[in-house]
Amino acid sequence: MRRVLPSVIAGAVAVSLAGSLVGCGVAEEDAHPGVAAEVDGQSLELRTIDSAVTDYCDLLAGNPDASAVPKASVRSDLTRLWAQAIAVEAIAGDYGVPLPADEVERDFVERAWSSLGTIEDDAYDSFEWLTWVQLRVNDPLLAIGAQLVQQETGQAADQETAAARGYQEVDAWLADNDLELNPVFGHLDTETDLFVGDSLSIAVSGEAKDAVKNPPFAAEQIAALPATQRCGPPVNAAPQVQPGS
Repeated sequence: MRRVLPSVIAGAVAVSLAGSLVGCGVAEEDAHPGVAAEVDGQSLELRTIDSAVTDYCDLLAGNPDASAVPKASVRSDLTRLWAQAIAVEAIAGDYGVPLPADEVERDFVERAWSSLGTIEDDAYDSFEWLTWVQLRVNDPLLAIGAQLVQQETGQAADQETAAARGYQEVDAWLADNDLELNPVFGHLDTETDLFVGDSLSIAVSGEAKDAVKNPPFAAEQIAALPATQRCGPPVNAAPQVQPGS
């Protein structure tokens, strides 16, 4: 299973955050300044991603049981997760899969992230957005994938197989609907299914790129990153809770 953010539903399976976007349109010349991604008439602003990265990493930094990761990977993964959530919303009705409500109650959001720490008031909007996104790529995506596996094989799918098939379907939708990603994210390495590119600044270090290419991220790679390019607690903290476990 690929890396994911923490599940926001008690008992929900943690499914893949970063589905393959190979073949999806990355029209660099068409990307609008200040926009992280656009698809199907909807757009995600870079400031939304940057705020979410900052707030998520700040929360993670206070948890000694978490593992540090490169901010570059968090930033690109969150953008991809948003795009996949949009795809789930677009196709869920075709499979009779219900979607969560658009509005997420505050107490639900706070409980969802309580294992990592306490959400400060000025960071609440970021975690409300993260919760909204992940609610669409947990149970709904699994349900879509399970239906497809059943239709195609006549067999019931386990959670990993259902997740993989669900991501394949939403990524096909993103390709058909011309997903555009801001070139600030760099390019997608089709061999590793990971972005190689920027973090929160243009001059991302070579160590950051190497760390992004080689997950799970080695402690020495994370330690070599400038503090501004790390997300999480000091690298000598016990790595028990990775983003998405």
